[in-house]
Amino acid sequence: MQEVPSKLKEVLEKFLTISDQDWSYFASILTPMDLPKKDFLLRAGQKCPGVYFLEMGTLRTYYLSEGKEVNIAFNFELEFLREIESLSTDQPSKYYIQAIEDCRLYLIPKEKLTELYQSSPLFLELGRKILEQIAVTEQRYAALLAGHSPMDRYKHILEVNPALIQRIPLQNLASYLGISRESLSRIRKRLS
Repeated sequence: MQEVPSKLKEVLEKFLTISDQDWSYFASILTPMDLPKKDFLLRAGQKCPGVYFLEMGTLRTYYLSEGKEVNIAFNFELEFLREIESLSTDQPSKYYIQAIEDCRLYLIPKEKLTELYQSSPLFLELGRKILEQIAVTEQRYAALLAGHSPMDRYKHILEVNPALIQRIPLQNLASYLGISRESLSRIRKRLS
């Protein structure tokens, strides 16, 4: 039987203390995955199979609008991710999740996650806390787009999440900020 990866264990223990027996069961449901740069974790039309923990690398989530990619999320090391609509409704996803860098992930399959929630109030509470964390991140992104100018959005990212600027290709970052690549280049020049 595999052990729970140390980084995943560290992240989960920030939320709750977990017994050795519960860790053992949790480890048994994890599926390790390596995803090379540019490969897809999920494509539009596929169903999201569960919740992922990203141990290493960077992923982006996007959809196509009139043939253009619109980036809506980036995930970095030690984050959980999923495509909630597909996962919850068991319908095909409208989104793509693609590796920007080589990635190491762990899948918690939906059916195993459901069993885990039913058998353990501790893991049900843990799942709730993780989903709350994901929802807060998504709400902050929506507020950033709705309430700020492109310049303010970029400044906010510089202050709050500089990894986006350091690790995300310019065209993906521009799409995420809701502006053209050229506009982003002008903003960067003004601030340098």
